Amino acid sequence: MLQCIECGDEQFEDDLILINDSHICINCSRKLPPLEFNNVYNMNCLDGMKLIKTETIDLILTDPPYGVSYNEKSKHLKLLGKSGQKQIERDKYYIEFGKSEGTLDYFQLAKQFYRVLKNNSHCYIFCGDKQITSWVPAIEKAGFKFVQLLIWYKNAPTFDLTMGHKFVEYKENVLFFQKGWKKLNSGNPYTSSSVLKFNRLNKCEIHPTERPQDLLQHLIKLSSNEGDVVLDAFAGSGAHLIAALSLNRKFIGFELSKHYYQEIMKRLNNYKSQKKLTHF
Repeated sequence: MLQCIECGDEQFEDDLILINDSHICINCSRKLPPLEFNNVYNMNCLDGMKLIKTETIDLILTDPPYGVSYNEKSKHLKLLGKSGQKQIERDKYYIEFGKSEGTLDYFQLAKQFYRVLKNNSHCYIFCGDKQITSWVPAIEKAGFKFVQLLIWYKNAPTFDLTMGHKFVEYKENVLFFQKGWKKLNSGNPYTSSSVLKFNRLNKCEIHPTERPQDLLQHLIKLSSNEGDVVLDAFAGSGAHLIAALSLNRKFIGFELSKHYYQEIMKRLNNYKSQKKLTHF
């Protein structure tokens, strides 16, 4: 099924009107553009996911905003001598939900995640401490099972702007949900630790919250197979999409910031060009 962005009506693809290879909503006559695998779209993911057929996605691996103002954080870090102008330029395009774009609608996001994900599939959501109590009720209400809180244990901490008023952060949270019930692709059930020990990136060139490829690949391998489709609703640097491609998975991505979207497209094109050269 597809869901119309305009009226919200869910319709079977065979029931839609087809004009010039575009589907037209039978309720409000809005054009529904088709989404392609291995592509990223510069749009709000809530609108974009409504264009994905029900139970199309094999794995959701996404990193929504934590409520951190990276625009301001970079400026403070520069005053403390911990960053430079290049980081300020990188972070000025970061869209801060809660201000210019309103708050994240956790329940609507969870509802769409559940609809587009196939049965017996996994969903990973990176999140901050404060977002756990927002995500878990929304995801469970949508129908998911909340399985575990995974911990990404990093080799270096996040810089503490409170200057000693809280504990130093060496970890980040990854919420692990299931739609239905599916084993991890680990072979031995006792080898997959809930503590993910992977080094953080020394430098994030494109986006302030980029994740390391080995961490992303680890999760993708555990929860999908070659040829499967991975969804990242908040594509950011495009790292999740690159990780999916590198493991012969397909992907669909959404990114609201036009600047980061353009950077992702450059990165994907460069990756595809390099891959062609290595197979020449």
